Amino acid sequence: HHIREALQMITEQGCDYVFSVVRRHQFRWEEVDKKGTTKTSQNIDPCLGKIAYYEMLPEYSVDIDVDIDWPVAEQRVLRFGYFGREENAAVRLFLCKVSGCLTNGQIFTSVSGEDHVAINARDVAGIQMLQRENIEVILMSCVNEPLSRGLLEKVAQLAGCGLWFGEQLNGLEVERLMKEKKLRWDKVAFMGENSEDREILSQVGLNGVPCDSVVADLIAAKYTCQRPAGNGAVREFAEYILMLKKKSLLQVLQEHIDRANF
Repeated sequence: HHIREALQMITEQGCDYVFSVVRRHQFRWEEVDKKGTTKTSQNIDPCLGKIAYYEMLPEYSVDIDVDIDWPVAEQRVLRFGYFGREENAAVRLFLCKVSGCLTNGQIFTSVSGEDHVAINARDVAGIQMLQRENIEVILMSCVNEPLSRGLLEKVAQLAGCGLWFGEQLNGLEVERLMKEKKLRWDKVAFMGENSEDREILSQVGLNGVPCDSVVADLIAAKYTCQRPAGNGAVREFAEYILMLKKKSLLQVLQEHIDRANF
């Protein structure tokens, strides 16, 4: 209907050319001169006193002026993280909780009394994608989780990765694991799903949560998946890790380009 109404302005109102515009509520400002003596805004009242502007890159700033700005800002946070673009994407180890991340938390009991869980084939493929890029993957759980160790070992075997199982899953245990692997926090990615995971989520270099996790409402995760737990969230986060790795490698290549012989 926009195209139709614009066309009517040509056919019925005699316009030779019509272009689209949109109302903006953003500040309009002018560049500071070389002496730094002028800092002017074109649509703010100068009687407020001494005025200065602080310029930010677009990816770090979203103006909230009208209702539609809220979902726009929300989607940018979901896709790029609360803290903006990741500078360090050299992930060497991916730690993923089983219940609430790789699975949706449901446990099925057979007639014979055996417990079963469902795993999405896309999530398994995501784990394999990381492994092909030399990123180690370890599934994590503890005795407080409802899944038995035997069932967890079957899940890890099916996913083709390692398993960590202990008394408690906390930052201290992860740090011990990192020392064994000779890794720093910034080389580790972690996917969690509840409030008990906040300690680890806040320390690792890269973190992610499924869209239906409780912790997504409690912290500003660096990446919140659009897919829910047990239904492609692990695959989505794996793709995000690999995308950051690719960007990091491209940046390194660009920095080593010989401009003189390009």
